[in-house]
Amino acid sequence: GTLDVRMLGNSLAVTAALSGTHYFNTAVGTTTTFTLPAAAVGLNYCFHESGDAAGELLVTPAAGDIIVGKTHGAENGTGIATAAGAGIKNTAATNVRGDFACLAAMDATEWHMYTVAGVWAAQ
Repeated sequence: GTLDVRMLGNSLAVTAALSGTHYFNTAVGTTTTFTLPAAAVGLNYCFHESGDAAGELLVTPAAGDIIVGKTHGAENGTGIATAAGAGIKNTAATNVRGDFACLAAMDATEWHMYTVAGVWAAQ
């Protein structure tokens, strides 16, 4: 089954060995950063806002990797396409408990948001 990991601090390096994991941001009033490993086909993770909405949830790819996708906030507009090495964020100004983003690596440099709830933006 899928391993659930509770995040209580303010940073965590996600490992390739834990592909398929759901990470829950339980920190309060601070930015929590999850750093992805280098993209490789088949790697996938989900990130959930489960703590205080006063903090930002930030997912950052490895240097050179990008994240692309659509979000509710841009449903009929331009999607997210980060600069290389820049992440996606669920900011304190707009996030609520229950927001999430799931990412899968499509190749060696590109992550795709394949399911999402809440307002996410490029870093």
